[in-house]
Amino acid sequence: MNFSDVLKETVEKVDGAVSAMIIASDGILVEEYVQEKLIDLTGLGAEASAMIRDIGYAAENLRLGEAREFSIISDTCGIIMRKINEGYYLALVIKPEGNYGKGRYILKTTVPKIENEF
Repeated sequence: MNFSDVLKETVEKVDGAVSAMIIASDGILVEEYVQEKLIDLTGLGAEASAMIRDIGYAAENLRLGEAREFSIISDTCGIIMRKINEGYYLALVIKPEGNYGKGRYILKTTVPKIENEF
């Protein structure tokens, strides 16, 4: 399976989406597709490992079960991250005016297509 094609298709299906990436839970970018660069994706990868860890602890402490998805919405962009498996996440970067609901849906439907590759 070509991850670049999957990421490109993910971005193209969501209005306002500008990039998608697969990030390892240690913050390493596995693959990325960038249509427009709104943020430093390497920096996102590095920060993602801390976010993944902290959100996991919070979910555990609140007895919510496993955290499968989280998002950050800011003035610059929105970032939606969905868990592929224990070690990998699929992330989508969307412009502020983008369609976040569709972004969440597309990530939810894309993960099952690629999870067996990990």
